[in-house]
Amino acid sequence: MRRSKNTGISLFNVLVSIFITAGVLVFFVYNIIHVNALAVEINNNKIELNKQVSSNNTLQTEIERLSTYDNIKPVAIDKLKMVNISNKTKSIIIKKSDLESNK
Repeated sequence: MRRSKNTGISLFNVLVSIFITAGVLVFFVYNIIHVNALAVEINNNKIELNKQVSSNNTLQTEIERLSTYDNIKPVAIDKLKMVNISNKTKSIIIKKSDLESNK
């Protein structure tokens, strides 16, 4: 009679399995840590973006406030010696018949 071989799990195969499992776990933990660091960076960028948008809106409001006629008029008259023109609009009416007669 033949003797059956005992094909148990060898110590080498167990150690290789443990090292492969440890390598995969280290890879996943590194990825999780890296993703969390990127999430923090994205959050910081969003906060900075919101600050910049708020600052931009504040500056735009200030530009609109300072660009009004009431703020520009004193500077134009006093510093630049410009003359204030009356607010009356002048209209020029040309009859179509006058244009045709000049041709």
